[in-house]
Amino acid sequence: MNKIISFVTIFVFTIPVFAWNNHAGITYLILKDHWKGQPTALVKVESLKTFLSKEKSSIQESLSISEEWARNRLPHLTPTNESLKFSKTTKDTDLIVSFYKALRVNPNHKASLYIQSVAKRGGTKLPLDKLTTLNDKGKLINETFLSLQEGQMIGADDVLISATDEPDYDLDLYLFEDSGSEVGKIYGFGNQPFGNPAVEFSSQAPFHMGFYYEPGIIFALAGFLKRTYPEYRIHQFTELSNLAFRTGHPYWGYRFAGWALHYIQDLTQPYHSSVLPRVSAAKQIGVQLVSIVGYQTPKENMIRFVSGRHTLIEEYQYYLIRNLIETKNWNHTVATSITDFSKKEKPIWSGMDGLRENVCKEAYDAGEPMDEQLENLEIPKYETLYDADHPIHKILGSLLHNTSKHTRAYLDALKRN
Repeated sequence: MNKIISFVTIFVFTIPVFAWNNHAGITYLILKDHWKGQPTALVKVESLKTFLSKEKSSIQESLSISEEWARNRLPHLTPTNESLKFSKTTKDTDLIVSFYKALRVNPNHKASLYIQSVAKRGGTKLPLDKLTTLNDKGKLINETFLSLQEGQMIGADDVLISATDEPDYDLDLYLFEDSGSEVGKIYGFGNQPFGNPAVEFSSQAPFHMGFYYEPGIIFALAGFLKRTYPEYRIHQFTELSNLAFRTGHPYWGYRFAGWALHYIQDLTQPYHSSVLPRVSAAKQIGVQLVSIVGYQTPKENMIRFVSGRHTLIEEYQYYLIRNLIETKNWNHTVATSITDFSKKEKPIWSGMDGLRENVCKEAYDAGEPMDEQLENLEIPKYETLYDADHPIHKILGSLLHNTSKHTRAYLDALKRN
């Protein structure tokens, strides 16, 4: 039985950790259409410390609301240790770290004042070490980040676009008991349920994936797949966004909303809502059984092929979105899939309780046809962008249309006072 379970474990050790690699670019295209014709709200840039110092008395109430909701939804979520809860008596010098610990996120995250300059504008560039603690900066080295000053006026769209990328910068790293961090020992998340703790990016995976529709036998053999937390994060940051808008802090209202949107957008990626699209439970168990007797090739091929397609679609999406924005190719199939919504297609946000049914189930159901279509393309890895009529764009356009739909629905439901 343990050897059968190890198949799923080994697979999830190898999967790419990110969902969409370019949240800011995708959100830029969405807002280009969704907020067109509306005056862009200007908001005053505010440091996290300023926000926390002014709203000390309300922060923990907001976090407690989210935890109560999440614990009813996620039986595996343990209560926050009392010593971690945010207090209105917290000293100003400790506000930010105390807030992060109350959220149960990486206490070393840097909430710098910045925007990601998706459309390439001039300004004072922010060094990456002011943005993230990651050793491997990945594709962040390709992006332009501009410093902001507290009190400066900035467009709400710039705040939101930038914030949708931010959770990938290190917000959910090193939070488990086997992460080698001090907070991992007190946050209560236990050992990392899947992913390789030795890989820097890997520890964020359980917070950015949600497997809710796998066959019962898979959950019976690999119950650790249920230990995911994106809903917890979405609820936390939505509640904080509502609090910020309600109390007159629109900058943080939009920034927290962007953080919540990151996880919603991740869940629209089929490989983050399904462990092995097109691989039945019987086949998963079968290839593990034959590997037990020494025949490893079927298992190795399955892992390589599925993880390869996962990587392909995310890599291709990243470079394509960058290219569409740089060239202003708004008529491209993928661009129009993101930006063109008819008046009849009015996305509705059904709230947190409808997240699985409306976002995750849609992504899960899209997994099989998407994976088959990608396999038929016979593209082993990303190497170049293809002509506009290439079939990969129809696949990607369909997926990002769903991402756009749910992003729009969430934004329309924002409680912006």
